[in-house]
Amino acid sequence: MQQPVKKEARFEGVQRFFRNVSAELKKVNWPSRKELTTYTIVVIATVLVVSVIITTWDWLLTVIFKVFGFYR
Repeated sequence: MQQPVKKEARFEGVQRFFRNVSAELKKVNWPSRKELTTYTIVVIATVLVVSVIITTWDWLLTVIFKVFGFYR
């Protein structure tokens, strides 16, 4: 049979978890402002290009299906 965990032990576990999270976040190599701006622009440009490609394919397939009578 399991023994109940004391409230102090639970609190210490939570406290230790957040201390470890804080320590790990200090080890992270954060990007500079210039790198972050560059990465953000690349992501937005990629999303825009992919959305244009998908929209174009959707439009082309709709036209093709309408021409052959598969689309109502």
